[in-house]
Amino acid sequence: MSGLEERIKELESLEVHQMAALKLQARDTAESMRPSNLVKSAFSEMLGSKSLKQDALKASVGIGAGMLIKKLITYNSKGLFMKMAGFALQAVTAKLVSKKLPGLKQKIANL
Repeated sequence: MSGLEERIKELESLEVHQMAALKLQARDTAESMRPSNLVKSAFSEMLGSKSLKQDALKASVGIGAGMLIKKLITYNSKGLFMKMAGFALQAVTAKLVSKKLPGLKQKIANL
């Protein structure tokens, strides 16, 4: 009889420990499911990819160069034709720079 009572106490103690561990796991799961943590983990996974980093760099440099060229060409013009030409030049420049970026990096490195 005393062996049975000891076993019941052991099982009750085990249940308390397991319930505490389950509550901690539930809290951790709820914390990881918060929108801010989901976004943070998604970005960290995406930025972990080397090819994605390179593509993002090429795109941002291309867009920046396109915007700079547009600003230099159109400056403060109010004419519709100049604005349209500026947008077209921006798109062409952005595409060319992003496409030729690896070659440009090599040329700059060799200077």
